[in-house]
Amino acid sequence: MTIGIIWINHHTVMAQIGKVDRLFLLLNIGLLLCVAFIPFPTRLVTEHFRSDGARAAALVYGVTATAAAIFFSAIWFYASVGARLLRDDHDPRIVKGITRSYLPRPWIYLAATLVAFVSPTASIVLFGAIAVFYVLESSWFGRSRQKG
Repeated sequence: MTIGIIWINHHTVMAQIGKVDRLFLLLNIGLLLCVAFIPFPTRLVTEHFRSDGARAAALVYGVTATAAAIFFSAIWFYASVGARLLRDDHDPRIVKGITRSYLPRPWIYLAATLVAFVSPTASIVLFGAIAVFYVLESSWFGRSRQKG
């Protein structure tokens, strides 16, 4: 589900991009490396959820999710600030919505990661809740975009 959410968000961002440069491509590679790594911490979580390794598994998952959120934000803000890489006909409402959505993401994932130090179970539950929230949020955002 997490990779699917990332794919949908990536598509939404790329639909606003009109040109790219080397830094944009390097940031995108960083995101794709995080995405390719996600199955590993996901497996750690499933294997160690109810064992002594739960904290380490939740931390590895959280660091990966936080890194992905940082790369995603870096891609978006690099491209969108001053409309540096945006399409000439970009939709300002969509740009504003993506920006508003991306500002808190790294902090949300970091907070859920830090919870693992107190309760790995709560941290893992938070990651699930974050995924559900972003599925609902992207569904709502996509619907409102189609209406406009």
